[in-house]
Amino acid sequence: MDWDQLATVSQLLTGAATLAVAVFLWSQLKVQHRDSERDFAFANENRLQDVFISYYSNESASSLFWKGHSDFEGLLPAEENRYRMMCLAMYFHMVNAWRLERDGDDLARFRVQWENILRHPGQRRVYENWGRRTLGLQPSLLEFTEEIYREMETQAA
Repeated sequence: MDWDQLATVSQLLTGAATLAVAVFLWSQLKVQHRDSERDFAFANENRLQDVFISYYSNESASSLFWKGHSDFEGLLPAEENRYRMMCLAMYFHMVNAWRLERDGDDLARFRVQWENILRHPGQRRVYENWGRRTLGLQPSLLEFTEEIYREMETQAA
């Protein structure tokens, strides 16, 4: 084997090794990205739990939350604003969970959550007035939620 052939073989081996390292690094970046998304989803879930705890551990917030659910039209303007912000916090959480495909292809948990979110008349008024626009950030989530909203409105009628 002369020097030209040896140089060619060496270059091929170096190229293959470089490709192998690149594939390995790419796979490690994918793992790291999945871990980051999982950490974000976990933090998002914890944040929502903290929000709910704050709603029910504070008498004023708890009363406002229930009043908004059951008597939305009776809210004063400042109460309506506060109630809307409380509800939209849940909406942004749900948008993030949907975007991250928290549950993969299994939508059962999302269905149960949206049935609970839209259970009371005041919650459906928030959806009508502000929620649809927020969910428009993820059109497939809006379509999914709209079906549940229609079911809930039909049951209420």
